[in-house]
Amino acid sequence: MKMTFKELFLFSPHEKKAKRITFEKGINVITSNQEDGTDRGKSVVMRSLYHALGAESLFEAKWDTKSKIYVLHFSIDDKEYYIYRSTDLYKFFDEEKNLLFVSTHSHELAEQLKKYTGFAVMLPGRNSEKLEITPPVYNYLPFFLDQDHYDGSKYASFRNLQQYVNYKDSVLFYHLGIYDEAYFELVRTKEALTDQYNGHKSRLDMLHAMQSDIEARIGAGAYSSDIDALRKDVELYRKEYADVLSKLNKCKAKLVELRNNLYEYETLLHEMSSLSSKNEKEISQLNEHICPECGSVLRETTSLRSKRYNLAEDIVIVKNELQVAIQNATGEIEKEEAKYQKILEQLAAYEEKLKLNTKQANDVIRYKGLCEIREGIVSERHDVLEFIDEEEEKLKELAKEIKKYSEKKKRIEEKYYELLVTYRTKFGLNEIEPEKFKKLTNNFTASGSNRNIATVIWYLAILNLRREFNPCAIEFPVVFDSPNNVETDNVKKHALLQYILDNASNMQLILSSIGFSASEFSGAGNINVITLENAKYSLLDEDEYLENEQLLNELCDAEK
Repeated sequence: MKMTFKELFLFSPHEKKAKRITFEKGINVITSNQEDGTDRGKSVVMRSLYHALGAESLFEAKWDTKSKIYVLHFSIDDKEYYIYRSTDLYKFFDEEKNLLFVSTHSHELAEQLKKYTGFAVMLPGRNSEKLEITPPVYNYLPFFLDQDHYDGSKYASFRNLQQYVNYKDSVLFYHLGIYDEAYFELVRTKEALTDQYNGHKSRLDMLHAMQSDIEARIGAGAYSSDIDALRKDVELYRKEYADVLSKLNKCKAKLVELRNNLYEYETLLHEMSSLSSKNEKEISQLNEHICPECGSVLRETTSLRSKRYNLAEDIVIVKNELQVAIQNATGEIEKEEAKYQKILEQLAAYEEKLKLNTKQANDVIRYKGLCEIREGIVSERHDVLEFIDEEEEKLKELAKEIKKYSEKKKRIEEKYYELLVTYRTKFGLNEIEPEKFKKLTNNFTASGSNRNIATVIWYLAILNLRREFNPCAIEFPVVFDSPNNVETDNVKKHALLQYILDNASNMQLILSSIGFSASEFSGAGNINVITLENAKYSLLDEDEYLENEQLLNELCDAEK
């Protein structure tokens, strides 16, 4: 399975400016003039690609990402899709621009994207050992390099990566197939079995304590105190029942409030769509030089046009905000409904407990009853011991299966060492000790002009290992922003780019490089060279906004 980028659209509705970049299947190079080609927007384009897919790219302050809308047109094998991103609002479309899903949360986005890519990195949560699908940024880490973050064998090209402990090693293991769905199924099974095992151990300890206590009570004949204790339990259940009932009423009130809010948001969104249609109609009438407000004939319509266009821009922004509010309100309602159901179950449980009465309490405490309880405890202890023996055997089998992944890791590390020692010799990176290549978890970097080279060879080694040891995983486009953007001699710069191009077979590669000329490189096949000729800090322009405004409005207005 392979993802291929086809088109990137960048919109600034406030400025009414946009940019469209088209990519080919093979090698793509975004470049600008060698003499004065800096600050033309190459890095903005590179960072926007995976940002559109849910990553948090490291844009410079001059690029106000919150005011921009990103649209990425891409394919997965032979099927095409569009993804629309405005701040935290994501919309996913098929090639006919039919809306497939909407999301406002990164975890939810990752779960939805997995249905189409067949891939999602899974890691233990920070506050729990339970495994969870991570935000989509972790899917893209081996495939993107930011020009300001060539830091050797580290992943640092996106924001918000520290939400998982030791994320780098775990993500690396997942991409290389050391961790996979089968591995995590084993881990989940082991976790569940371990919880069950620990529960049975705790139950066994409790049963032992209960048996000892009952035997002591039978010997002492201390019946009256037990009656009082049981009566107190009944009173305690009544108080707890009242507390649960109070929580249920509060939950019900909150559900009513949330549903009212959702209705208001949906009504406002409908009104904004009507206002948008009315505004577009009034804009078209301005061509007739007749004022839509008073009906008089106008000679100059510039002021009114400006007013109507500004209103259209505000409508797009408000509609996006309303769609986020609707998505969030829907999620809150689902959570509150689940909470309501849980409280109902608690209420039912307390109602059962309250069926106890004083006469039943007295019967339980009687000597014969205690003996029956003791016999039941002895029988249950026997059953629990059998469960524990079975679970211990199952845990041993699971440990053997999990060990097989360690053996696969060993094979990968042997190949990893071989690749990096070869690269070290090729580029003369003698400052890096080969010992650093023995373990996948070892970090290394280089100094000065060798830093970018060390980073690139590590990324390419990981991609080669991923292709060899995890061939069924989807391959994302490789996006390297300015790999030769360092103070080094031209020979090394050329050698590094040539090496990247030589290793780009069967993948979509997108590079940025100032002053790039395809004729200087051999054996790379057809290269799609995209030259940015705009003024500095002026990547977007008004003409491209007009050319692509229909797409923006179509995706913005789409609803499930």
